[in-house]
Amino acid sequence: MSAPPRPLADLDTLLDDALEHAAHLLPAQAPIGDFIHHNTLHALQHLEFHDALATAHETHDAEGYLAEDAYRKAWREGRIEDRDVEHALAMRARTVPDERLSLISRRELERLVLRHGVDAASPQGLRWASDELGVTRRFRDDVPSDVRARVIATTKSWLGSLEARDEAAIDRVLAPVARIGAIRDTLAGDPEGAAVETLWAACRALAPVGEPREREALLARVGHDRTLRDLMVAIGAPDPAIPANGELVRFLSAFLDQGMARWPMPHRDAGLRACYRTHLGIAPALLPAWLRAVSRRLDASAELSTNALIASCLEELGVAADAWHDHVARVLLELPGWSGMVARLERVERDARVSLRELLAIRLVLDVECLRESARALGHRGALARLPDTVRRTWKNDERRHAHDEAWRLFQLCQLAGIAAPALLLAGADHAARMVAALDDFDAMTRRRVLHEAFEHQHAREVLGALADNAARPADPAFGAPRFQLAFCIDDREEGIRRHFEALGPDHLTFSVAGFFGVAMQYRGLDDPTVTALCPVVVRPSHRVEEHPLAEHAPASERRRRLRAWMAWLRHEIGDASRSMTRGAALTPLVGLIAALPLAARVLFPRLAHRAVEAFERWLLPGPRTALALQQEHHHHEHDPAAHALGFTLAERTDRVAGTLTNLGLTRGFAPLVVLLGHGATTVNNPHHSAYDCGACGGRNGGPNARAFAAMANEPAVREALRARGIDIPMGTWFLGGLHDTTTDGITIFDLDLVPASLARELEVLQRDLDTARAHSAHERCRRFEHAPVQLDPATALAHVEERAVDLSQARPELGHATNAACIVGRRALSRGLFLDRRAFLVSYDPTEDDARGTVLERILAAVVPVGAGISLEYYFSTVDDERWGAGTKLPHNLAGLLGVMEGTSGDLRTGLPRQMIEVHEPVRLLCVIEASPDVVLGIAARQPEVKELVTRGWVRLACMDPKTHAISYLGPDGFAPFESDAGALPVVERAMDWYQGRSGFVPPARIERANAA
Repeated sequence: MSAPPRPLADLDTLLDDALEHAAHLLPAQAPIGDFIHHNTLHALQHLEFHDALATAHETHDAEGYLAEDAYRKAWREGRIEDRDVEHALAMRARTVPDERLSLISRRELERLVLRHGVDAASPQGLRWASDELGVTRRFRDDVPSDVRARVIATTKSWLGSLEARDEAAIDRVLAPVARIGAIRDTLAGDPEGAAVETLWAACRALAPVGEPREREALLARVGHDRTLRDLMVAIGAPDPAIPANGELVRFLSAFLDQGMARWPMPHRDAGLRACYRTHLGIAPALLPAWLRAVSRRLDASAELSTNALIASCLEELGVAADAWHDHVARVLLELPGWSGMVARLERVERDARVSLRELLAIRLVLDVECLRESARALGHRGALARLPDTVRRTWKNDERRHAHDEAWRLFQLCQLAGIAAPALLLAGADHAARMVAALDDFDAMTRRRVLHEAFEHQHAREVLGALADNAARPADPAFGAPRFQLAFCIDDREEGIRRHFEALGPDHLTFSVAGFFGVAMQYRGLDDPTVTALCPVVVRPSHRVEEHPLAEHAPASERRRRLRAWMAWLRHEIGDASRSMTRGAALTPLVGLIAALPLAARVLFPRLAHRAVEAFERWLLPGPRTALALQQEHHHHEHDPAAHALGFTLAERTDRVAGTLTNLGLTRGFAPLVVLLGHGATTVNNPHHSAYDCGACGGRNGGPNARAFAAMANEPAVREALRARGIDIPMGTWFLGGLHDTTTDGITIFDLDLVPASLARELEVLQRDLDTARAHSAHERCRRFEHAPVQLDPATALAHVEERAVDLSQARPELGHATNAACIVGRRALSRGLFLDRRAFLVSYDPTEDDARGTVLERILAAVVPVGAGISLEYYFSTVDDERWGAGTKLPHNLAGLLGVMEGTSGDLRTGLPRQMIEVHEPVRLLCVIEASPDVVLGIAARQPEVKELVTRGWVRLACMDPKTHAISYLGPDGFAPFESDAGALPVVERAMDWYQGRSGFVPPARIERANAA
C-alpha cells in the first residue's frame, strides 16, 4: 500500500529547503565584468578543508587534489622530501594508527604505495599486459635491485627444497593458476621469471574476491543524489542532458543578456517560465518532436503553480519527496554556471524577472521529455520511475570484481615490499586479505591527501625557514631619514617591484595595504558614463567622488566631450549598419578595407601600433587638467539615507587618512615624498580582464583611490586634524597617488604639477628609480613566459611585457596571481631583502604600534584573510580540476550575454579561471604568517567568525612569529606548536637576477646580499 500523498504545504516547504540548499552549492560568480576571486567551495567552508574536498568530490564529481603522478614528480624533483612525507603520515596516524599486517606494517605499506603507486587493472587489461608485454613475468621497473635479489633468492631456495609431497600440496593450493613443477623447470634458465611467476600464482590464489562494483551503488543512489541521466550515461545510452542543455543554454543566454544582443528578448518581464512557454509557441511546427512535447506540457500546466509543476515532474521521475533536498541540487548542477548565475541575479542583483524555482521547473520538464527519448533507445516505454529496473535487467551479471583485480594490486605490493611467494603462502589468505584491505583503506583520495599535506609542509618549511633566518640576521646599520616611501597594494604581484625598488638604496622604503587605501567610494571619471564602486565587494560605499576639469579647462573639456560623443555615435551607426541586410552589403567591403591596415599593424606590430593609436588620440582628444571632488559641501538628506554623498566631510577625510596610515604603521618618520600606487592591468581581447585588476577595488584599478587618498593627505585642514590624533605630517612631506600596471609594469603618477618646486629634484630621482625597478621587475617576470626570449636585458624585457599587453593574439598577457602561496603580515624588516619569487602577499603591520588586544591587527586580518583566501582557493581549485572548477582553455570561449564565457554556442557558463591563468600555479593553501603572538591571533579569530572559520577549518595555514623573539609557531590539529626550521639554510646571493636567471620554474627563497643594487 502506497503512502498517502503529502499536503501541498509540506511539499512547498520541502521545495523551499531544497532550492535553498541548491542555491548554496551553486557557483556564486558575478557577471564577468565584476569578476572577484572567491572560495570556489564557499558552500562547504563550514567543514574542515579535507572533509570539504571529499564532500565536493561526491556532490560535484570534481577533484580536490592534483593527480598522484604530479606529486610523485615533485617528490623526485625535491619539491617534496622524505621528511615531509613522514610528517604527513604522522598526521594520518592520529586517526589510523600503525599496526602489523603479518608481513608488512601499515605505515610501511603506505610509504611504498605513496612513492611507487599500486594500480588496479581489469582482467582484460591484465591478459593484454601478460600476453603482449609480459609484465607479470618480470619485476616492476621501480623495484630496487636489492629487493629484487632477495625475492629471487628466497624463491629459488624454496623451490629447490620442495619435496614431492610438499609440491603436490602446494599444487593443490595454486592450481589451476600455476604448477610448481613447471615453474621449477624454468628456474635454471630464468630465475627472475620463475620467482615472479610463482609470486603471481600465489597472489591469484590468495587474493580476496571484490565486492559489487559501482553500478549497483549507482542504482541505489538514483532518485536521491543521482539522477536518471547519471544512470543513462553510466550504461552508455544516449545522454539526455545534451539536447536539454543545448536548448536551455540558448534560451538563458538570450533571456539573461545584459546588453550584448542587438534586441532584447521579448516577454522577459513575464518571467522565465512564461517567457519560455511563449518562446516555444512561436513556431511549434519547426520544433523537434521532443520539444513539441515540452511545449504541450508547459501549455497544459499553465494553470499549475510552479511548485506543483516541479512536484509532478519529480514524481514522474520516481523521486520521493524526502529525497528532494539532494536531488534538486543534482539537477541544477547539470549546468552549474547558468544555474548559479540565475541564483545570483535573483538573490544578489534582485532581478524580479529571474527565478531559480522557475528554472528548475523548465529543467525538469526538459529532462522528462529527453529521458523518454533515451529510454526508448533501451526499449523502455513504461513509466520513467521504472527505468532503473529495466537497466538492472539489461546489465550483464559482471558486477563483482574479478579476483585478478585484487591479485594484481597484491602482486605489485609484494614486489615493492620484497615479499616472496613462500612467505605469502605461509601467511595464508587471511593475511593477504588484510593487506588488500589496507590498500582499500589507503585509497586514491587518501593517498593524494597525504601527498598534498607533504607538499604543503615542504613549502611551509621553505618559507618559514627563510623568514626565521632573515629575522635572525644582524640589523642593518641606521641609514638616517627615509628618502622615499611607497605604499603598494598587498597583491602578490607587487612583491617583485617592491624588492627591486628597495634594492636601490636603504632609504627606499615600501609599505602595503589593501589597494583601495581605505577610500571606499562610488567613482565617476571624466570619461566614465556611470559611477563604479571602487572598494571590496563586501563594502557598500556611501560616498560618491567625481572627476571634473579645472575651471580654466572647462571649455576644452566640453569640446572633448562633444567629439567623443560624436565618435561613439559614428562607431555605433557603422556597427549597426554592418549587421543589416542592405547597408551591411554596401558598408562591409568599404569598412573592411579601411580597417585592414590598422588590424594588420596591431597583429604584426602590436606595441608600435598601440603607441601610434595613443599618440593620435592624445592629439585628437587632449585630456584637460582635472581634480577630484572630495570635499563634501552638502550633507545627503536624512529622508534618503541610501543616497550617496558627493565627497567626504573633513572628519571623514581625516578618518580615512588616519586609518590607512595606522594600518601601514606609518605614523611618524615621513619621507619628503610618499607615493601610494594602486594597481590595474592592461589587456586586450580578454573577457577575464577584471580578474587581473585589483580585487580590493571591486575588480577595477585602484588609481583613483590612491589619487583621492593623496589629495586628502595633502590638505592642510586634514593634517591639522591628524595632529590632534598624534599623527604629525611635516610641512615638507608631499603625498602622490599613482597606478602600477601589473601587465606592462608601467607606473603613472597623478597630479605631478601640484608637487612643490622644492621637491622637483627628488621627484626626478624617484621617477628614475621607479623606471629602474619596473624594468627589473619585467625582467624577473619574463623568465616565466614561454615565448619570451631566453637572454633579455631589463630594457628589452620591459618592451616585451608592454607588447604582450596589447597583443590581440596573446592568451597570457600576464600570469595574474598564478604564483600566490603565502601572506606575510608584519614589519617589512622580516621580509626585506628576501627573494620570495612574487609568491607572497605582503601586508604592513607594526605590532609595536598596536595595543595588547590587537585592534589594528584585527582590522587588517578581517579584510586580508578572507581576500587572500579567496584568491588562493580560486587558483587552487581551478588548478586541481580546471574542467569542473575552472573555465578550461580560452581558445573556444565565447562571451555570453556579458555574463561570462562558454565553450561554443551551447555550453555551460564557465566559472573559475581559464587554463592560461593557472598553468604555472602550484596549488597550495595560503600560508599566513603573522607577526603577533598566537594568543592575540586566536583572540581576533574568536571575534571574527569568517577569520575563525578559514583558520580553524584549515582553509588557510597559519603561523605566528613572536614580535620580540621571532620564534615561529605553526597551527596544527592540536593548536599552535613550535616550528623547527633549517637554521642557516637560506642561500645568499648578490643580486636577485643571480638567483633566478636561467630558471623558469619556482625558485626557493634567498637573501639578496646587496641592499643597494638591483
